[in-house]
Amino acid sequence: MRPGLPSTLTLVLVLVLAGVAGGVGTAATAPVTDTRADVVQVDPPRNGTLVELQLTPDGTARWTVEQRFALDDENDTRAFERLANEFEAGDAGTGYLEAFARGRVAASNATGREMRLVNISRDSRVEAARNVSVGVLELSFEWTNFARVGGGRLRVDDAFRTPDNGTWFPGITESETFVVRPPAGYGVSSAPAAPTRGVIRLFGPREFEPGYLDITYERLATPTETPTVTAPGGTLTGSGTPSDTPTVPPTVDRETLFLLVGLVGLGLLAVLVYLLARRGTGDDGGAPAAANGGVDDGGAIAAGVAGGESGDGEPEPEPAPEPEPEPVDTELLSDEERVEHLLEWNGGRMKQANIVDETGWSNAKVSQLLSAMDEAGRIDKLRIGRENLISLPDEDVTEFEE
Repeated sequence: MRPGLPSTLTLVLVLVLAGVAGGVGTAATAPVTDTRADVVQVDPPRNGTLVELQLTPDGTARWTVEQRFALDDENDTRAFERLANEFEAGDAGTGYLEAFARGRVAASNATGREMRLVNISRDSRVEAARNVSVGVLELSFEWTNFARVGGGRLRVDDAFRTPDNGTWFPGITESETFVVRPPAGYGVSSAPAAPTRGVIRLFGPREFEPGYLDITYERLATPTETPTVTAPGGTLTGSGTPSDTPTVPPTVDRETLFLLVGLVGLGLLAVLVYLLARRGTGDDGGAPAAANGGVDDGGAIAAGVAGGESGDGEPEPEPAPEPEPEPVDTELLSDEERVEHLLEWNGGRMKQANIVDETGWSNAKVSQLLSAMDEAGRIDKLRIGRENLISLPDEDVTEFEE
């Protein structure tokens, strides 16, 4: 058996919140032995504690604190079972809930919003992981009015503050992971770290300075209907066989759909190359005559492309070249139009720092201008760490890989 059950995050929350109540502003992060260490004495594996925050569209946050402990032998297992029974009964492991309860009071006083902790539940289980049994204690509850809601946005920031502009959540240790998940249909607008499909994952050890945990999600546009891919004899379904039902099942993923469209495009390209080759070799390229001595519609179109002649035998005039776009005199553009022009010439997106370099304007001017354009819906701003990514409204920049 190994020494005591660590509960460092509980200690951090309890001591910081106690400091808020008593005027002490210093947070302690050293591990401490749990009061129930005499019941079960196992060390959690790396990242053994998961603290997860699941947001809902109304601003409620569903918190889940999951602690995992390796059970090496029958003694550990029996000890964990006793602890689990007391945990579910509320007689053990109360530190986390008490810490979050104090955090709710501090956050409510700092934000002026009425907040409650509701639907509190405790659960335990034993799982098999990598040839070892793992005991899991799970605490979950809902924190109402946690996020700010407005204009299709959810912002998580001030709920981590205390009335003295500190934070009741100062960090996580090496064995802890903090995860923030958005509601379905929301994308990241700003975050302290690059998200993966909208999910923010922060691994310990890490300190959270006041204001560091500032995350904004925006409601995404309603997705369009899945396009239909038509094949000879019917509609191509997910199984790749013709069907009389003109739909594409939702099981056809994006990559498969792009592959099918690409194959159709390659077929059309091959036909065009063949017709151009016939024209270059001097073949007449005409379509076979129909029964009435004329040419059917499909043949006429093909002959027109391949032969390059009109119906009266005269050569078709060469199409006039498209006029080159006239250069834009940026001196005649407004500041907003100049930013939009820069974005168009750079593929629809640029870093804010690059806009400053291109225009020669001051950082303050560019920042104020971009904020006004963002409010007007002329651009989108995405905050990633310490950088702003500026894009045109039709650019999709909500997904990033870490």
